[in-house]
Amino acid sequence: MSEGPEVKIVADKILQAIVNTSIEDIKCNKLDQQMKNKILHSKVKTVKTYGKNIVIKFLSIYLRNHMMMWGKWRIYDRKEFDDGVARPLPRKIYLNNSKDANTTSTIKKKIESLDVRKDKRIRLIITTANKVLIEFNDPILEFSTYDPSLRPPISLLGPDGLDQNYDKNKVISNLISKSKSSPNLSISECLLDQQVIAGIGNKYKSEILFLNEIYPFRKILLLSDNELDELATSIPNVLNMGYKNSGSTVSSSLNGKKQSQNSRHWVFRRSGKECLKCGTKIISERTITKRQTFWCPKCQAK
Repeated sequence: MSEGPEVKIVADKILQAIVNTSIEDIKCNKLDQQMKNKILHSKVKTVKTYGKNIVIKFLSIYLRNHMMMWGKWRIYDRKEFDDGVARPLPRKIYLNNSKDANTTSTIKKKIESLDVRKDKRIRLIITTANKVLIEFNDPILEFSTYDPSLRPPISLLGPDGLDQNYDKNKVISNLISKSKSSPNLSISECLLDQQVIAGIGNKYKSEILFLNEIYPFRKILLLSDNELDELATSIPNVLNMGYKNSGSTVSSSLNGKKQSQNSRHWVFRRSGKECLKCGTKIISERTITKRQTFWCPKCQAK
């Protein structure tokens, strides 16, 4: 699932592609004709994010999008799209472990010949004079005449770590309230609760807890006031690091050494690899909370 920083990166690209540009066409099976007529020939005013939600404001119509686990946006050149040479979102192709070069070559040629206009995964198409924006696979595309940020589910979200007005004290208050209502809840689970803090998923949960040297399955009520304060303070720093570095939470140069592709994160998806701080092998676990968590058993001792 896309998390706050990645969602904001996508929103920035959408904004850059269509802001103040007239909408020539829009297609979506969740859009009625009356709303479509209000969008046509109007211009996009803003594209904002609220946690993992994207809200696009046309002249008088809003679109709320949540990509969930499967959604993807792609931006195409209008001429390439119209000429049928724009390629669709890649699919995973399984060759049944075949090493036949001819088979592999045939499949690659078939992929290269595909026309995105025929892709059945398309859920939304927005067309301007120069660009075509396509949203694939998304289950949540909601059009409305009201601002969705003022109503549930967005209005129920906790503070957004990427918001300039991020409220650290509100996050601490939410964590304390959660510890009282659910005393057995771990800090790992709590950070995934979007009503506590918006935009965090498995990746940033693991990275934030590692950088704070907190064992991910500690109960919230066992965290000291100082630990809660440092945790809440670090959240926007980690999320902004991911936002500014295309999802990476580790500097491209650590200890004077250039980092490999496997070291874009401190612990996330690095199970079995050496900790970048102490060299201990990273552990992953998904049976305790049903959501995968990565941590260093030395840096984040119980």
